Amino acid sequence: MLPGILEEVPLDGVPGWQVRVVPNKYPALHMDAVLAQAARRGGMAMAGYGYHHVIIESPRHDADLASMSDGEIEAVLAAYHRRFVWLSEQPHIQRVILFRNYGPTRGASLAHPHAQLVALAMTPPDLQASVELARAWHEHHGRCVLCDEMELERADGQRLVGGTEFFTALVPFAAMCPFEVWLVPKRHQASFAEIERDELRDMGLLLRNTLCRLRSVLGDPPYNFVVDSAGPIEAGRPDLHWRLRIAPGLATPGGFELATGMSINPSSPEDDACALRNAEGYAPCP
Repeated sequence: MLPGILEEVPLDGVPGWQVRVVPNKYPALHMDAVLAQAARRGGMAMAGYGYHHVIIESPRHDADLASMSDGEIEAVLAAYHRRFVWLSEQPHIQRVILFRNYGPTRGASLAHPHAQLVALAMTPPDLQASVELARAWHEHHGRCVLCDEMELERADGQRLVGGTEFFTALVPFAAMCPFEVWLVPKRHQASFAEIERDELRDMGLLLRNTLCRLRSVLGDPPYNFVVDSAGPIEAGRPDLHWRLRIAPGLATPGGFELATGMSINPSSPEDDACALRNAEGYAPCP
């Protein structure tokens, strides 16, 4: 029933594959520019040109990132990276969005473990605003705003959740929802496409660890995660720094959020980070 197989990580034995990349059967965007042009309205809207791919993370229906082996999660993240790079290199693509929905209340219409990538021929306004803010900070201070923020967070320590050689996990100072967690590369890199193999392996282990901590404290909550990354033409910029954001579905946005685009977080980031650091079954974060 697959609409096609774009990439496959082989596996000895049945079923013969470990990770698969396929086109989304019901894509949000379409590569056929002629078909996409039909969505235009006299210049008031952009054509829906782009790519929409699904990464099937395991042949097992009951698999999950939080319970995968080292080798399994490394294979998944390597597939994320390869597909991200491939999409970034396609003509007209300005932004690649990598995200994962977990749980029906967070948009996961299928229970089978999977992530998605959407490649856009434009930069959404909210992302462009973030790019402009980062540029303004760099022009004024001569430094990357996220590098500066991480320096402050490491010095403070209250909101740190965990860390590895290459990554830091933390609940941000201005978390948008309860138990929001960021995974941030220590080495400055604007795009997820720039990550190196050792860093990718490290990221997979920290991602699994963080999801396990969330599960331990919150009892397997629904969540979304998204990779906030520079676009193809912005790779290597000194003012941009990518991150992975995990947002558990513990609060429902209301009218204020809809009207303003701002969030009200009823939770304390410091308390959330402390709970995750000391999650049952895990040693306290050094």
